[in-house]
Amino acid sequence: MKTKLRHLCLCALAVLLCSCAATSVKNTWKAPNSQRPTGKIAVLTIDERRDLRIGFENRFATYLERGGTPALTTFNLLSLGQIKQDKQAAAERFTADGAGSILILRLKGVGSSYRETQPGGERYTSTITGWETTGWYDYFSVGYMDMSPTYGNEKLSVVLETSLYDLKTEKRLWSGVSETVLKENMDRVAEMDPLVQKIIAAMRKDGAI
Repeated sequence: MKTKLRHLCLCALAVLLCSCAATSVKNTWKAPNSQRPTGKIAVLTIDERRDLRIGFENRFATYLERGGTPALTTFNLLSLGQIKQDKQAAAERFTADGAGSILILRLKGVGSSYRETQPGGERYTSTITGWETTGWYDYFSVGYMDMSPTYGNEKLSVVLETSLYDLKTEKRLWSGVSETVLKENMDRVAEMDPLVQKIIAAMRKDGAI
């Protein structure tokens, strides 16, 4: 009986953790009849903020390698400007380092929402109680003297697209769209690891790697 109860508690905890997860993979796509890429996967993050590019590329390369998929970062090979300036030279550089495919992470969209709450009900100064609706000024006076504390919470929704391309044929092999919901009090750097892990897990599930 205790074992059964423990199992139910673990299941409930798992559901709770999943419901609180900041990142989720919304949808994926895989090219029909596509084969798993050969050679290393070159990882490229499209973001001019170098620290962010390094952070994502290092994480992708690390988790891919841990799962048995050879990978390499590109921030240490070419800048985004150099890649844009000469596509062929960039592909040759990645290929020379053993890459047969390239995984590109880019920003797809950002949205924000703000919610304000007023816990504990309405509070006023001792001179006025209740809402007065006789005239606009009385209504304004009551609202002006409302002493209730107000708390605000802003959420940022970041949508990313990750795509895997074959360097030789230039064809897209796989792509996925993820959404990360960030609250004001969240450690955004700490969320990078589970985000990358979930994207790679989706790739493995689809048989892309």
